[in-house]
Amino acid sequence: MQLQSCPHCSSDNVVKNGFTYYGKQNHKCKNCKRQFVERDDPEKLTLEETVKKLLLERISLRGICRVVNKSLGWLSSFIKRLYGELDDELPIKIPEDPDLALCLVEADEMWSFVGKKADKQWIWLAMEVETRQIVGFWIGPRSEEGAWGLWYSIPERIRNMAYFCTDYWDAYDAVFPKERHANSKYKGETNHIERFNNTLRHRCSRLVRKNLAFSKSLENHINAIFYFIRHYNLTKIASL
Repeated sequence: MQLQSCPHCSSDNVVKNGFTYYGKQNHKCKNCKRQFVERDDPEKLTLEETVKKLLLERISLRGICRVVNKSLGWLSSFIKRLYGELDDELPIKIPEDPDLALCLVEADEMWSFVGKKADKQWIWLAMEVETRQIVGFWIGPRSEEGAWGLWYSIPERIRNMAYFCTDYWDAYDAVFPKERHANSKYKGETNHIERFNNTLRHRCSRLVRKNLAFSKSLENHINAIFYFIRHYNLTKIASL
C-alpha cells in the first residue's frame, strides 16, 4: 500500500517509523526528516461521494460524466443502484406531543414533463411551514387523481392534525377536509411552498425550462426529484 506523501515537502520518499503514544502509525520523510501521522483528509471526497453531491446541483448527467471522467453507462448504473437503495418514504421529523396544536401545511403543484412537453407530469408538494420540511410528494396528472396521490403521500398523523393552505385548485377541495382547508385567515398563503418550487427548478436540471437535460423516463424523473427532496429534508431535520 502506498504511503501518504509528506505534508511538509510533498515527497513520496516516506517510511514507517514506529507508533505514537496513542498507538497510531508514525511516518518519517527521508528527504526532510519530518515525522507525521497519516490522517484521512476530510475534504477529500471519493468518486461516489462526488457524484452524489453533483446529482444535487443544476448539472446534466453528461456534465457530471465530464467532471468525473466517467462514461454515461457507468453513471447510469451508479444512479440506478443509488436510487434503489433509498427508502420509499421521505425522512420527516414531526413532534410526538399528542396535544400539539394544528400544524400548518402548504400544498402546491408545479409543471414538468418527461420526454416531450406533451407528456405533462405535475409535481405535487406539501410543506410543513414551521419546520420547512416537505411532508408530501407525488408526481402525476393535474387532476383529482394527483391530489389524492399527494394526500396519501402525507403521513397519516400529519393528515389528521394539519391545517392546509392551497391555491384553491378545484382538485384540493375534493380531497382536503373542508374544516381544515384554507379560510380567510390563511387565504392565499402558499408563499413558502412556492419559494421551494423555485429552489427545485434552480437546483434540478431536469426542471429547468428550455434545456436538453429533461428526463427521458418517468421512473428516473420521479427518483431524481425524490433524491433532491430527501436531501433537502435531511438538512432541515439536522437544523432542528
